[in-house]
Amino acid sequence: MKTFSYYVVLALLVCAVATACSDSSTGPVFDDPEPSEITTITDETTELSGQMRGTLRAGRTYTMVGDVIIPPGEEIVAEEGVTVIASEDDEEFGFEFTIQGSFISLGTEQNPNLFTVPENLRTEENLFAGLWGGFQATEDAEAIVLKWTRLEYLGGEGAPGTARAGSIRYGIWTLSDQTEVVLEDSWIYGVKDDFYRPVGGKINIVRNVFEYVGEDGGDIINIKGGTVGNVAYNIAIGGATNAFKPSDDGASTIQTDIAVYNNTILNSGFRRAGLNRGANINFENGARGKAFNNLLINNKRGLRVLDDADVANIAYDYNWLYGSHQEIVDEFIPSDSATEEQPNDVMGGVGENDPLFVNYAIDTFSMEDFELGIDQPANMNTVGPWDFRLQSGSPALGAGTTAFEPIAVDFTLTGNRAPTIMPPSADMGAYPADGSGNRQN
Repeated sequence: MKTFSYYVVLALLVCAVATACSDSSTGPVFDDPEPSEITTITDETTELSGQMRGTLRAGRTYTMVGDVIIPPGEEIVAEEGVTVIASEDDEEFGFEFTIQGSFISLGTEQNPNLFTVPENLRTEENLFAGLWGGFQATEDAEAIVLKWTRLEYLGGEGAPGTARAGSIRYGIWTLSDQTEVVLEDSWIYGVKDDFYRPVGGKINIVRNVFEYVGEDGGDIINIKGGTVGNVAYNIAIGGATNAFKPSDDGASTIQTDIAVYNNTILNSGFRRAGLNRGANINFENGARGKAFNNLLINNKRGLRVLDDADVANIAYDYNWLYGSHQEIVDEFIPSDSATEEQPNDVMGGVGENDPLFVNYAIDTFSMEDFELGIDQPANMNTVGPWDFRLQSGSPALGAGTTAFEPIAVDFTLTGNRAPTIMPPSADMGAYPADGSGNRQN
């Protein structure tokens, strides 16, 4: 068992009585550390463990040899070109960052940052193994900023004494409607369950790539109550259940309000059995928001608005749906939803309305391929070798709308930590012709 002197036994007892810490849990409670108990990262630092603060220097490689805790008011900043390797845990739980303060990763296009596992473990067999615990925030957490950062092989069960003890961890987990999360130009590869579950937060998730999220369940972004922000210009391929699911579930007095626009979502929803979940964009349980200009290609179901969502305050139109098989076309309007076809949606029969990607064989996969679960063909769930930009003659160019605004969010982050609030493009999907959207792939 992992033990830390700063965990308070009472928190563990509370979790035990409740059987498992719920999404509304505050996680473990910490004693306020003495300054001498916090390790400051220096030029000599190569290993990360325990309570830490400071700067991970550009171009250097660090090894996590234990859970890393960032105390309240402290931060760790990763400069460009940093690699962090989560070494194997003798107890096979995998190490994590526990964030009470802030974690800031500032990779660049030329020198992205990488958070991964030892090279011998970076295999296709380990895509859903959950080899390390990602970023687990407490209610005190101020900010998580990940720019031009690649995260791999996330998830797995939380160790005893940690926030997700006995439960599968999410790649990122936040618990306060005041925590600010900026995820931009990053690449997520291989997550056992949800990649990010915000139980409240101010979020800006733009221009990212998501591959292989969820083994046989889980969403890419599984949003709970008290979360406000924008999800735009992302490419999501091969998600287990939903790509993006706004819900107002929870106790926050701030209503979930999410704008989902100009995303390209493909081949999602098929690793989750049954039709009682969405497959690309799913509004439910009191959430409000908007969804425009999304390319929804060969997903198990279309845009899903449930009747328990704040239906009167959800605006959606100008979404483009394509299906290679009748089973997919039949669920363009999900059969258990309050979704209504909008006047400017594009949807037709099998094989109709090909958006004409630069390089993607859109009808490659049989219905049997989609239904193979974790044995699906690898190139169904990964961006490479495809190019999801639109050909110059694509009918999806200019088929969207710019007559709406992103959600206004009162971020306090500034400078190179600040979010990039993206205006909509009339070109459908994540790659507008003017190059203003996703810069990956």
